Amino acid sequence: MNPQARQNLLLLGNDTELSYLLGRFAEQSEYQLTVVPEKASIQEITAAKPSAIIFSSMGFLSEAQNLVVELASLEVPIIVCSSLTDQGRARVLGADSCLLHPITLDGFQNALAVVSTTKRA
Repeated sequence: MNPQARQNLLLLGNDTELSYLLGRFAEQSEYQLTVVPEKASIQEITAAKPSAIIFSSMGFLSEAQNLVVELASLEVPIIVCSSLTDQGRARVLGADSCLLHPITLDGFQNALAVVSTTKRA
């Protein structure tokens, strides 16, 4: 597939190991991954035209509630990297899907499948 025709996933966070791992998974799944720092503005996020936004952790999702509220207007699905026990809390905090630890290619693809088949509320 033409790299410029790939859908863009946006990873919010500064975790270089997670960025590398998700970048590899995105490439294998025919997506493009763009990493932006935790302090990214809504304008920077909008300019990336993401198909989905991935928060690097539950802690970051919790701290970024003002941003999550702004993202709701974009109707872009939100995915958060979390543990199985945090799934309910993730939904309360605005996530549409969870990428569960330990993160695997199958888990990554399943999280994308969930958000691609559902629309944001």
